[in-house]
Amino acid sequence: MDPAQVIDLTGSSDNEDPVAMKHTKIKAIGDYIRNRVAGPHHAETIRVEDLASTPSAVLCTKQTQLYSTTRDRGWACGYRNCQMLLSSLIPLPILNTVPQVIELQQMLEQAWNAGFDPDGCAQLGRVVNTRKWIGATEIYCILAHMGVRAHIVDFHRATGANGTHPALFTWIVEYFTSGSKDERGLTNKHPLYLQHQGHSRTVVGVEMAEEGVSVLVFDPDVPAARTPTRFLLSHTKNAQQYQIVYVDSEPHNVAQIPKTISSTRIP
Repeated sequence: MDPAQVIDLTGSSDNEDPVAMKHTKIKAIGDYIRNRVAGPHHAETIRVEDLASTPSAVLCTKQTQLYSTTRDRGWACGYRNCQMLLSSLIPLPILNTVPQVIELQQMLEQAWNAGFDPDGCAQLGRVVNTRKWIGATEIYCILAHMGVRAHIVDFHRATGANGTHPALFTWIVEYFTSGSKDERGLTNKHPLYLQHQGHSRTVVGVEMAEEGVSVLVFDPDVPAARTPTRFLLSHTKNAQQYQIVYVDSEPHNVAQIPKTISSTRIP
């Protein structure tokens, strides 16, 4: 698990469709959605604390907001998932509200101008008022600009039968179960940004039932998915590589955050 150069999994075209991933809804959670409110750019938001849970579920911090919209489907999933991650940080003094997409684009360019990820800057150039896709490294830059230390984990090859990624599942389960949870399954863990070729989602928890482990994800590009969905180990064969972005809970001095991005490679 040595630091390595980060692989770009965002895709190469503004017009490409995101890679499809099969998933099934969690009925136990999906039946109890409350308090839907209009978010920035007409995105609909739901708080994790407003989701009904099951005894076998372990969820991220309760203030995390889940964003869903069809207005920018196909290009803005990275920004929407970044909003979900940032919403979990709102109690910190560095963040009072969740930035809108245009503000996140501006922050990304400001981070580049400050010297973060010069290779990514050279590749994408200007992003404000464009539909250019962003990925894990751009999320790192946006967070760094705000004083949030992010880390990237590369699952660069399959580790199981039939091209599946059990190492990815093991890492996610250990992340969410390493602390305590309340009676509803809520923890103090931040959600995870999950990237694969051409698309990204937000991991909001795990469900450990008798039939096996499910990773609970939220896809901002699927308007019907107002709740987390089960992402099974068998589904991981749909992509060759995955990346996770996770964040430190405490704010950092921006000057102390590395401008050159590296990742931890597993295995």
